[in-house]
Amino acid sequence: MFFIAVFVCIITAKSSQVYAASANISFTADEDVEAGMEFTVTLSITADVSIGDFEGYLTYDTDMAEYVSGPACITGGDGYLKISDINASPSNQIRNYVMIFRALKRGMCQFRITGVPVVYAYENGNAMSVLSEPYTMQIAAASDASDNALASALRVSPGTLVPEFSPEITEYEVAVAAGTKRLVISAVPEDIRASVSIAGNEELLDGENHVNITITAENGSVRIYHILAIVGGSDTPVPEATPAPEVPEEKDAAFYVEADGDGFVLGGRYSYRIEELPDGETPPDGYHKDYLLISGETITAYMTAKDSDACLLWLVNEAGEKGWYRFDRNEYTVQKYAPEVIVVTDTSEAKQKLDELLLKTKEYERNKNRMSILVGVLGAAAILLGVLCIRLFVRSRGAWEDDF
Repeated sequence: MFFIAVFVCIITAKSSQVYAASANISFTADEDVEAGMEFTVTLSITADVSIGDFEGYLTYDTDMAEYVSGPACITGGDGYLKISDINASPSNQIRNYVMIFRALKRGMCQFRITGVPVVYAYENGNAMSVLSEPYTMQIAAASDASDNALASALRVSPGTLVPEFSPEITEYEVAVAAGTKRLVISAVPEDIRASVSIAGNEELLDGENHVNITITAENGSVRIYHILAIVGGSDTPVPEATPAPEVPEEKDAAFYVEADGDGFVLGGRYSYRIEELPDGETPPDGYHKDYLLISGETITAYMTAKDSDACLLWLVNEAGEKGWYRFDRNEYTVQKYAPEVIVVTDTSEAKQKLDELLLKTKEYERNKNRMSILVGVLGAAAILLGVLCIRLFVRSRGAWEDDF
């Protein structure tokens, strides 16, 4: 009985030392970063125990930053970095990975850990629970960035701008028939590096409506062209939507954009209606809102960079199906967009060692569970043996008293 009790105490004492460690992953970066500059981003791991091996994947905005260099354990690029620090020396509760990036343009750049990162405790090799938050930094415009926020063209349909458009004039009026819900606006910046956004044109009401076309220069300078749209201020009837014109077979590869009622039609071998992105729908990762000029009309597009060979459009096909389509700016072709799936296969020696480490961890967990069961069985047997001894003692004592 004594030896069983001692064995149970030893096992209990050892098991009380096993606890789940936790780690936190955070980012810091240089301040006052301008487009064209190199800057550092530091990934920090903090834990309540000594840190051993680490493996994770980091993503960043490729249109905002370019990976330059980092520790040997970091590989990849084009927005996707792998950190595989295997057989690492122990770090006392904190470890830093310093990476160098180059800022590409003004705007917000986000860094984040994707997937499930793995941080191991150095003492026992157990995986920790990991918490990670994304980090967003501001990149300022380069000191020599263009401040040109002028429009080279501004047209509306239906109606006519008053006064006639001039890049230096920012206040206009347009009168349209009652019932007009939206203006078709074509705004082209003088500088192709500038961006265009339109507000107040989503749902026009009868009476006065304020529509703002904002042009943001490369350096962040802004010019707003204001249109006072008076709905019901014209006897001109609202034009009815007309089907897209047929395109001859020999011009299957030729595409055009044509205003159609309150929207645009992208035509070619097949016709698509161009629509604004619905509420709740967001562009795929890496794509940002921009504008595309086709056959004199400006339409909303989503690009990874100004000079990208392809962009994404939100279209409705002839069957009424809505979705993302990929438009090739060189070949002038349209295809249904299918997101790229990145599959990373690692056959390195480090990966093999990591697999062996995971296998040993699983074997340790199985042995620990078996030991727990054995301790439980021995404990129950000890209790049963104790009860049996007590009953035998009581029975023998009663028999002895009866003899007297």
